Amino acid sequence: MSRERAGDITFAENYNGPDPLLDAARTLSHEYGLSPVSQTTSSTLTLLARLLGPVAAVEVGTGTGTSTLALLRGMPTAGILTSIDTNSTAQSAARDLVEMAGIRSGRLRLMSGRAEDVLLRLAPSAYDMVFIDSEPAHVERMIEPALRLLDAKGLLVIHQTLLGGAVADPVDRAPRTRAARALLGRLAQQDNLDHVLLPIGQGLLMLQKTTA
Repeated sequence: MSRERAGDITFAENYNGPDPLLDAARTLSHEYGLSPVSQTTSSTLTLLARLLGPVAAVEVGTGTGTSTLALLRGMPTAGILTSIDTNSTAQSAARDLVEMAGIRSGRLRLMSGRAEDVLLRLAPSAYDMVFIDSEPAHVERMIEPALRLLDAKGLLVIHQTLLGGAVADPVDRAPRTRAARALLGRLAQQDNLDHVLLPIGQGLLMLQKTTA
């Protein structure tokens, strides 16, 4: 990463923060060995949710709640977020974070289990937004189940798509980097999806079904 690019990221993080609750959640994430979304990513998710106004949304990768809280802050006050993770201990921390933020507990539905399995149990075409924060090697098998959940104008947002500059580095041939590149390539070739890739945080890819 160039010095200029690193400086831009640091400036944006400071400009988009601080956020004491999210900062505390990030610290806790590191204690659990998890990688939380950045402050700029959190702010972007809140803005996207505010613009889209999802009454029902799904999150894959609760962690300790950084993206969870960001999404809930942007959703309508009646909006419900279903968040999926295999780490129930971290999910408990996320619930505490949401309560500390003064958000009604009934707006967050936590589900524990493998995302691929849980997504298939949710109602099709019943959600306005799905956010996936998972390792690139695991994401591809979640794409179709996630798209199945979205209504006609629903938005799918995928984190960790650029891996902090690794994907753009032709020298980087690490397995997770190759998996991220391959996923981006395959999704770009799908005629039934509109896509926008943003160099925010670890990379945000937004997908929406094309309209006839």
